[in-house]
Amino acid sequence: MRGISLYVHIPFCAARCPYCDFATAPATSALRARYLDALVAEIAREGALLGRPRVRTIYVGGGTPSLLEPDEVGRLARALAEAFTVRPREVTVEANPATLDRARLEAWRAFGVTRLSLGAQSFSGRGLRALGRTHQPDDVAPAVDAGRSVGLRVSLDLIFGWPGQTPAEWRADLGAAISLGVDHLSCYPLELELTREDAVANWPGGGWPTLARWRAATAATQPDDRAIAVLYAMAHRHLARAGYRHYEIANWARPGSRSLHNAVYWRSGEWLGVGAGAHSHLAGARSHQPAALPAYIERVERALGRIADAAGDPAAEEAMLRLRLDTGIDIGRSAARWGTPASARIRGALVTSARRGLIRWSGERATLTPRGRILANEVFVRLLP
Repeated sequence: MRGISLYVHIPFCAARCPYCDFATAPATSALRARYLDALVAEIAREGALLGRPRVRTIYVGGGTPSLLEPDEVGRLARALAEAFTVRPREVTVEANPATLDRARLEAWRAFGVTRLSLGAQSFSGRGLRALGRTHQPDDVAPAVDAGRSVGLRVSLDLIFGWPGQTPAEWRADLGAAISLGVDHLSCYPLELELTREDAVANWPGGGWPTLARWRAATAATQPDDRAIAVLYAMAHRHLARAGYRHYEIANWARPGSRSLHNAVYWRSGEWLGVGAGAHSHLAGARSHQPAALPAYIERVERALGRIADAAGDPAAEEAMLRLRLDTGIDIGRSAARWGTPASARIRGALVTSARRGLIRWSGERATLTPRGRILANEVFVRLLP
C-alpha cells in the first residue's frame, strides 16, 4: 500500500459543548484507561493488517486531545511508531485554548506535532456563553503564543451564526483573529444536529432530551439564512484583505499554510481513522468505528475491526468534496473513474447549477462561484442520484 493519512480520535473533554455532535466523553470517564488501551490495540492491529504503511499526515482530533497527560501522549507516539512507518509532512493536534501548559506542549512537540488547531470559536464573552464554551476570550492569545513558542503553526476555529450575533460582533471576531496573525482560519456556521447521537451515551446527566431541548431553543434564535450569508460573505472579504486565501468552503490560509491532512479528505485520498467514531477511506471503501465508548472498546477487544459503511455514490461523493476546494473538479479527468453514465449525470447537474450562477466553467474544470459557496448545498443535492 502507498502512503496513507491517519486520523486519531481522542474523545475526552472537560465539559460537553452542547452544539458538538462529535464522539466525546468526560475527561474523568472511568473508561479512560480502557479506551487508551483499546486505541493502542487498534493501532497495532491496523498497522499489521495494512502492512505497516508510511503515514504522510497525522491529525489528532476530538474531543480535546490537549487534555492528555504527557505520559499518555508518549504512549500514543510509541504505538504509532511501532505500527506504522511514521514520516509525516504534517502533524496536527486540536486543543482547547484553556488546556495548554508547557509540559503538554513539549509532549506534543516530541510526538512530532507541527500544527496546532485551537477551538477559539469566538472572542466574545457573549458568544462563548451562547455556545456553552468553558474557556474565556482572554485564553486565546496566550494559547497562540504558547504554540508558536515551540515552533508550531497555529490554526483557529471560529463559529458564526450563534443566537443574537450581530455583523459587528462577527467583524470583531475576524479582526481579533487577524490581529493574532495566525496561519490558518476555519470559519463554520453554527449547525445543530437534532437527531439523537450514539455519543450521548458517553455522558452522564440529562442525556439526549436535555441536549435536544438546548439545540431546538438555540436553533430557534439563530440568525436566518440571509443573515448567515451576510456573515459568510463578510469573512470572505475581510480575510482576503488580510492576505488569507479562501481555499475551501470553510477554510482560509496564508501562503503555504493550507491543511495537508484535510486536503486528503477533500480529494478522496486514502486515510485510516482510529478511535471512537473515527471514519476511514481505504481502497475505495468507507468504514467507521462506534461513537459510544463501551461499544468501541468491546469491538476492539473482540478484534471485530471497522464497520463497513453502506455503499454510496463515488461520483457524487468525489464531486461534492472536490467542489469544496477553490480548484474545483476537472470533469474530463474524473470521468474515467466514474464511467459514462455517472459522468454524464454529474456534468448535467453542474450545467444546471451554472445556469443559476452557482458554478463557473473553465474548459472541463468546474468551480463554485462566490454565490455558489454560500448556496453549496443546492449544488450538492443536484449531484445525488
